[in-house]
Amino acid sequence: MAAVVEILLPVFLLILVGVVAARAGLLGEVAVKALSDAAFLIFLPALLFGAIARVEFGRLSPGAAFAYYGAGLPLYVLVLALRLRAGASVEAAVMRALAAVFANTVMLGIPVVRLAYGDTGLALLLTIVAVHALTFFTLSTLAIEIGNAVRVRAGAAGSPWRSVVASLAQVVRASLLHPVVLPILAGLAWSAAGARLPSAVDTTLGMLGAAAAPLCLVLLGASLARLDLRPGIMAAAATMMLTKSLVHPLLVWLLGAFVLRLGPLPLAVATVTAALPIGANVYLYAQRYDAQVGEVSAAVTLSTLAGAFALPWLLLWLPGR
Repeated sequence: MAAVVEILLPVFLLILVGVVAARAGLLGEVAVKALSDAAFLIFLPALLFGAIARVEFGRLSPGAAFAYYGAGLPLYVLVLALRLRAGASVEAAVMRALAAVFANTVMLGIPVVRLAYGDTGLALLLTIVAVHALTFFTLSTLAIEIGNAVRVRAGAAGSPWRSVVASLAQVVRASLLHPVVLPILAGLAWSAAGARLPSAVDTTLGMLGAAAAPLCLVLLGASLARLDLRPGIMAAAATMMLTKSLVHPLLVWLLGAFVLRLGPLPLAVATVTAALPIGANVYLYAQRYDAQVGEVSAAVTLSTLAGAFALPWLLLWLPGR
């Protein structure tokens, strides 16, 4: 239990660095925006491309991933539909849906699973990590771009059929050239070709990718320093935290245990991965689209706090070892 808390502690410290830097005037709004753009356009694409290009998909056993995504995808769609029905914008609804299912699988997931379940458990985690960003970031980008296209079409005159075709072309173009989707697709193509990254390129991508997670957390802390603590924002953050930290892992466990009938180890890895805190990359996504930034930043912190208390007990309870 103490070892898991030690893994989570650096996350809180990095967030605290951002809070202190913002309070001291070292990270103003202009600096946060510039660093967020750099993280979204440089560091995160390097992380995504490098991670996917290195994966040998043919060697991965899919049982844990089936449980994780079999529960996560319907939950994503449900949250998105409920928020849209409640009158939220597409961007705001997407952020809520993304926060409900997107876990901190790299910075926290890898060390926690390796510590608890060894290399075999880590291999199972990789089946989830390999398509994590591909699945949820691509889905989110498509939803936002389709929403934008629908708004443009609603205000445009002319042939409805021609407008639909133009909108679809715009969605495809914007999605493919998106700084999250493009490196994912490039990484998949590289992996499918069976090519190895040149050593210098692999090292460069590794250095850029390693900077992504701590930078996200520092920026998250800077955002929290300016957090609006109105009850509505904190209630939304608490809802996102509960959905991610309670509903998602419960659904994964039920699906894996009673429908897929997974063995103890893949069931434990899938459930623990679903119980991980909201990934800091969701904050970057919210910052990029200027949607639910306060709510998401608070939710990431709340879910990390919840994980510090819940994950050690979950690891003790699940019979995966």
